[in-house]
Amino acid sequence: MCSKSWSVSVFLSACLSSISFGAVTLFTPPSGDAMYSWNSKYGSYGYTTGTNEMGVGLSMGGSYGNDYTISIFEIPITALSGQTVTSAVLEVESLGFDTGYWYGSAGIRWVDTGAMNLTGDVVADNLGPAAAVVSIEYYLFNSGTVEGTPGIKQFDVLNHLLDDLAAGRAYTTFVLCGSRDTGGAIYTAESGKGPRINAAMVAVPEPASMLLMAFGCVLASKKR
Repeated sequence: MCSKSWSVSVFLSACLSSISFGAVTLFTPPSGDAMYSWNSKYGSYGYTTGTNEMGVGLSMGGSYGNDYTISIFEIPITALSGQTVTSAVLEVESLGFDTGYWYGSAGIRWVDTGAMNLTGDVVADNLGPAAAVVSIEYYLFNSGTVEGTPGIKQFDVLNHLLDDLAAGRAYTTFVLCGSRDTGGAIYTAESGKGPRINAAMVAVPEPASMLLMAFGCVLASKKR
């Protein structure tokens, strides 16, 4: 007859062996990014798609209104549904940013899309109006503090991704925007260098599987 400690150790060993660790890279689809432009006085200019770059712009036009350009991208996250996600890093490849004003900034923010039924097509989802706010969470450029150099930039977006998964969303959405007279761009999905999320996860067995393993361990201990 085996000791209880042996049974417990067998059970724990079985549980640990059934836990798997993995990593996945989630890419923006070709239809999942677009630029959106509007004028503060005259309204929307619409979307620009099919380019290798997507950028930002804010031109102060006085009595003619201000011209805005933002860029929106969606990244599919259904592959992470039901997983215990431990990290999520957003990667974008910058072509560089700068300003023609005394100071400026450009960067990315997450968009809470609420109950919108996203498809991975920015134009079909009409995300422009929902994303048309100039507000930055992750800086690609900020005069005096963050140089707007080209290259791959990484940002921790785990909390936002978890919010999207908890809400049952199929995509997580971000917008690239900038302040007055600041310009620049990142690569799109069409270029092959588009935005992506590198995620890591732990897959834990369902409770029913855990009970079956526990039952098996008890039987095994009684037979010895």
